[in-house]
Amino acid sequence: MPDLEPGEKVLVPTNVAEGAFPGENLVTVETKTGPVSGFASTEDIVHKHGDSYLMAEVEGVTEGMLTVRLFGHFFTTTGLAYIPSTAKFLRAR
Repeated sequence: MPDLEPGEKVLVPTNVAEGAFPGENLVTVETKTGPVSGFASTEDIVHKHGDSYLMAEVEGVTEGMLTVRLFGHFFTTTGLAYIPSTAKFLRAR
C-alpha cells in the first residue's frame, strides 16, 4: 500500500448503476464488512481503464486496511468505510 496520509483523496473501486435523479448514481463499494451502497454525484465518480471509482478521503491507514470517508450518501453508514489494502484503489489527482 502506498504511503497515504489522513486527508488525502483516493479513488476506491465501485460498482455504478443509474440513480433515481439526474446527476447521481447508485454506487456499491466492497468493504471489509461487506458491500456498502448509496448515492453519489456523477462528479465524484471516475472511470479509468474500464473500471469505476468513487472519490474518498483517507481517515486512517493501518497495515492491511485503509479507513476512508466515501463521497455521497449511504444507506447503512455515514460514509465511513474500511477498505482492504488488496483493493485496487488509486490516488486522486
